[in-house]
Amino acid sequence: MTTAAATGSNLSGNQAPSSKFALKTEDFIKLMITQLQNQDPLEPAKNEQLLAQMSQIGQLESSQQLQSSLKSMVLQNNVGAASGLIGKTVSGQLSNGEKVSGVVNSVKVENDSVTLELDNGHTVELGRVTSIAPTPIATTVG
Repeated sequence: MTTAAATGSNLSGNQAPSSKFALKTEDFIKLMITQLQNQDPLEPAKNEQLLAQMSQIGQLESSQQLQSSLKSMVLQNNVGAASGLIGKTVSGQLSNGEKVSGVVNSVKVENDSVTLELDNGHTVELGRVTSIAPTPIATTVG
């Protein structure tokens, strides 16, 4: 039981478990029931052990909920920061390493990532922006 719980907690903050290997609270409860059904009748599990396992399940679930809430807050914060860049000139790198710059026309969220859509047709991830400058106001001579 503790091995499975430890495996889930070794993930870094930005790393999501793959869906086919992700364990849910129900999985831990099934493991606990199986453990109780297959225990040695001459040496049954102690109440303290069962309570500790139940506590670990609760802590894991709380940790997953907190991580989900924090991820949502970070995304909202990034959208807010990115929206402040609309109309400004930014420079950054594309995912292939190519450097681009342009005026930010809009902000888009895809796969929990915030991207800036530039006037030249390129999109730059918010985390790949290297510089920000105000867009000069065009003046007409007439």
